[in-house]
Amino acid sequence: MAGASGKTPAPAMRCRQYEAEIKLTQWPIIYSSEYNIGFCGLEKLHPFDAGKWGRIFNFLKDAGMLRDDTIIEPMEASETELLLVHTKRYISSLRLTNIVEGINEWSMNVAGITEVPPVALLPNFVVQKKVLRPFRFQTSGTIMAGRLALDRGWAINIGGGFHHCSAERGGGFCAYADITLAIKFAFEKVESVAKVMIIDLDAHQGNGHERDFMNDQRVYILDVYNRGIYPHDGFAKRAIKRKVELGHFTDDETYLTLIRRHVDGALNEFEPDLVVYNAGTDILEGDPLGNLSITAQGVIERDQIVFQKCRTRGIPIFMVTSGGYQRETARIVADSILNLKNLGLISWTEAENAPLIEAPVSALPRSGSDGGLFARFKRSCLSRPSTSSSLNIAALVSPSEELVPPPTLDSVNMNAGTPSLHSIETNVGALTLNSDKTGTGLCLSKEKDFFEPGTSAQNDYMHSTKVKCANHDVNGLSSSEGHNVNEINSTVHDSVDKTNSSVHYDVRKTNSSVHQNVKERNDSVLNDKNETNVGVLVDVNETNSCLHNDVSVTEVTASFAETTSPITSVPAVSIHIDEQSDVTDLKQS
Repeated sequence: MAGASGKTPAPAMRCRQYEAEIKLTQWPIIYSSEYNIGFCGLEKLHPFDAGKWGRIFNFLKDAGMLRDDTIIEPMEASETELLLVHTKRYISSLRLTNIVEGINEWSMNVAGITEVPPVALLPNFVVQKKVLRPFRFQTSGTIMAGRLALDRGWAINIGGGFHHCSAERGGGFCAYADITLAIKFAFEKVESVAKVMIIDLDAHQGNGHERDFMNDQRVYILDVYNRGIYPHDGFAKRAIKRKVELGHFTDDETYLTLIRRHVDGALNEFEPDLVVYNAGTDILEGDPLGNLSITAQGVIERDQIVFQKCRTRGIPIFMVTSGGYQRETARIVADSILNLKNLGLISWTEAENAPLIEAPVSALPRSGSDGGLFARFKRSCLSRPSTSSSLNIAALVSPSEELVPPPTLDSVNMNAGTPSLHSIETNVGALTLNSDKTGTGLCLSKEKDFFEPGTSAQNDYMHSTKVKCANHDVNGLSSSEGHNVNEINSTVHDSVDKTNSSVHYDVRKTNSSVHQNVKERNDSVLNDKNETNVGVLVDVNETNSCLHNDVSVTEVTASFAETTSPITSVPAVSIHIDEQSDVTDLKQS
């Protein structure tokens, strides 16, 4: 719609801070790691603690109030947004300054604003990134704090408060007029905002916003400051509606009495729709620039008074941290915020009860350690090709005993049509059938039963039973009664539960209940803890067994008695050996 002049009003300026999505689980507290300033150590030439904002956040985080996911991180203020207040000439002056003919890369204006002369000699792109960029992030945070205060009743920007900067000039470590910008965006974006109050309790006069709102009756300024220090801006004082000038070394009692009286008086005189609280901590005793004598407890009580006066009246309020030139001020600001929370003057239930967000496993860092010597040894063992277990008889006897080297035995072939499985006689009551193709095996174990080789007892035992082995595919092994391997395995394991003997069918992926440690010379057999006292694994694929001879095997038969009644003993095992076999070399384990 055309106005009275016939011209169409300019469209409202876009403000990303008012468009940004904010979660309910986030506190109305704004902070970014981009706030902190550091440029080649030159920031230390100024008494201002250029890293205090990050330390405030860390204190609140350590106290359990804030988490990384429950705060609001602002974006960098754009030039378009800054131009709502600042002139193009001023913005350009922050970029380049032509102090020498033909050379315009100097940063004279920024050096004056930051009060660090060597900055003038730095290339401007360095100054933009290391000094002005953090200021732009903090400025954006103040604009966003105005929006949040109107939405949620209160907000805190852990930064900002550049009250010495006006639309056309900066100074006093203030490069952008964040307070003026926040107020003007509130006027433009929120129709219900018609009046705003600035309560400026920094030790210095807030001459920047005072110049910006000199003739604006919508803005009421209460300024309490030390009259004997910077900036001594008499012109800007004309904009102050309630002026409270302090002398050097003002103490808690005098100061807090004045704060109560004048905050009450200002709110009674002017009923704002929004309060901007500039909470500088340079009033702290010992501050080299504030030159007042307010204790840490006095600073905390001051903040409490301001929030109580506004919150009890239902007036939205947002706080910016402004000045403070001692390292302990970060701790004091954090303690003050925690005090406001403990008193219930600031709260946000959704953020306090926000569930923890677990980092995805893929995001976890990977260790560069190889696990040490044991882990490397284990990996080395696992990386070797899997073969059937072998029994090295030479490793099982005492070094003092002489062992006759066993005859060589060709590898056993379990393939169909190659009935080369040999008959083996043993006096330890254990038999293992293995396939070098599949790794499957059948292990029949009985209690320890040793005989001296060549005795009648041995011969009687060896000829008492007979085992017949046919040429079977181990993977498809089936009994004469038609039972498959799984049924045999199930039956055998059921029997184990009821007897002291064990019958195991090993299918490559399970561990044998009895393991032969071929590396130990003196410990030949490991006892199985649950089922067997002795287990000896005989690997028919290997050629080292002393039991192997050029034996012509005619038949080995293994029989399993199928019964539904509990098994009370291990089935009898008969091993038949050709008369040509030589068992005299059998050693007792």
